[in-house]
Amino acid sequence: MRSSEQTIRAQRDEIETLREQIRQYEEALAPRGLLPRAWRLTGKEETLLRALRAVGPNVLHHERAMLALYGMWEDMPEQKIIDVFICKLRRKLMEAQAQIRIETVWGRGWRMTPESCAMFDAAVAADQARWDQQRSAA
Repeated sequence: MRSSEQTIRAQRDEIETLREQIRQYEEALAPRGLLPRAWRLTGKEETLLRALRAVGPNVLHHERAMLALYGMWEDMPEQKIIDVFICKLRRKLMEAQAQIRIETVWGRGWRMTPESCAMFDAAVAADQARWDQQRSAA
């Protein structure tokens, strides 16, 4: 009986370790953080944009984008779904006048220009400063 309890405890510890590793991988793929509300992005669009910025100005390859959006799902949607998200992202960023360009690198993926990375960082920092100012005023 003692041996089975130790086995169960060891398996639970291993599961927790694996869960933490997955959490860390997901964080590396698309670091968490609040994006400006004015951009009006959905959760998946935010994740994709954060994944783009995490590799920017390098290319976000199709496979990495799928992992960032869907993890290790066995029944992932078609990769074309990312094209749809990119299209929506571009439109929403343009409407918000965010001046963030997402370039298509044919056959490989997408990337943000170095200037767009700087604009992204500045917009996120400015939005965070507004939030901090509102919280301290309250």
